[in-house]
Amino acid sequence: MAALLFKAQLVNQAGVPTAEFARILFGVDSPEEKEKTFRAICKTAYPQLRIQEPLSISPAKLD
Repeated sequence: MAALLFKAQLVNQAGVPTAEFARILFGVDSPEEKEKTFRAICKTAYPQLRIQEPLSISPAKLD
């Protein structure tokens, strides 16, 4: 079961960085599906902000 750490810088309508959001997602889903899930979580948690591309995606250690 692969675990990935997703990080995103969130910006307001003026393009000013306002927040950073990170989550570890694990399971049998493909990395692309995990990315879609992460983007949906960001939109739900911060509907007034948008993700500044690119996302940071790296392997996560689950010890």
